[in-house]
Amino acid sequence: MHCLFISTHFPENLKTDVQGTFKRQRIFIDALKEISQLEFLFFVPSDKNTSKSDIDKKANALSEHWGLPISLTLCESSRYPRHLPKWKQQKNGILDFRQQKKFIETSGQTQIQALETCLENKPDFIFCHRLPSMGLITRVRRRLPTIFFDLDDIEHVSFARRVHQPPVRLRTLLYYLQIPALFYGETKAIRKANQTFICSNTNRKYLSQYLQLPGIKVIPNAVSIPEPQPLTDAPNLMLLGGYYFYPNRNAADLLIEKIWPLVRARQPEARLIIAGSSPHLIRSYDKNPPGVEFTGFVENLDELYARTRVVCCPVTAGSGTRVKLVEAAAYGKPIVSTTLGAEGLSLIDEESYLQRDVISEFAEGCKRLLQNKTLAEKLGKSARKAAIENYDRSEIIRNIQGTIKDGLVL
Repeated sequence: MHCLFISTHFPENLKTDVQGTFKRQRIFIDALKEISQLEFLFFVPSDKNTSKSDIDKKANALSEHWGLPISLTLCESSRYPRHLPKWKQQKNGILDFRQQKKFIETSGQTQIQALETCLENKPDFIFCHRLPSMGLITRVRRRLPTIFFDLDDIEHVSFARRVHQPPVRLRTLLYYLQIPALFYGETKAIRKANQTFICSNTNRKYLSQYLQLPGIKVIPNAVSIPEPQPLTDAPNLMLLGGYYFYPNRNAADLLIEKIWPLVRARQPEARLIIAGSSPHLIRSYDKNPPGVEFTGFVENLDELYARTRVVCCPVTAGSGTRVKLVEAAAYGKPIVSTTLGAEGLSLIDEESYLQRDVISEFAEGCKRLLQNKTLAEKLGKSARKAAIENYDRSEIIRNIQGTIKDGLVL
């Protein structure tokens, strides 16, 4: 079989592009490569080299990294009109989600032509990675092969939550006017796909039962289950994420500025580890907050989790499920999270993690797990059990392969 894989997320740096979006992308690639020949169409920023020699070089690197022969096409993305005043940038997106900042990449004739060229190779099916790729598909008028669509996040829900995040200004509130177009475009994309993958039962119920949309299938975010680790006695809290992503950066600001001082006031020897790429974007990065360590990108996660007593997730925006919590659960680490941070996961408050939404209560939960080893070990073991039962990468890959095969037979 021949699969055309379409995405706007090109792994430029194979060492550091390992955040949740790329981890989920890789799960599907690993599943598809065992049942089909893969052709990739990636849309990349205009400053990237898309010469034939450079594409060949990238294709060879990806083939080696992913362990499969590939055909690769790179197409320049459409540009967002940043030169215009903010209200004019927002105007077109009120009528068409494909003109919104996050989705405009695949909205032009150049992108349609790139897709048409790939379709001349007659793929047996198309795999669209995230909504921008399906936005392109909705512009094509010709008959298409079977389409599998990984939605991952429900974009109109995520967008509404992001607009609501502080600081809220009048020009920010204008983005609310774009939500109806995004909602309509997202539902249209789901209806055009033969099968749509979503990452949690919470999202499936919303799309299938509340919105009555067809073909929704849960494919959870997943991790390779690591060896269990003993719980460290070191009083270390840890937050892991990519801080170029606003919800993670906002969570870090909240943790460092509001929650951490309450923890440290009761336990001065405690340390807070802020791990992940782009920490310089965090508001307090240059202020040397006491007891806080910024590690930057961490390659060896075994070592990072070995020195972590408690994993924190004070996330207040976004949708989907957080891979970092699936990962922490797989390592058997006790977790303190907001309700939204653990949304959609098979974790139970007070049984496999502590759910805390008030700043003082979040800090109290962290202190409780630093001081009560019995409780920390109990929560960690329960979280690891949930990860093994629900988020084992090898099982998820088999599930994807079965779903693809069944979808092509129907």
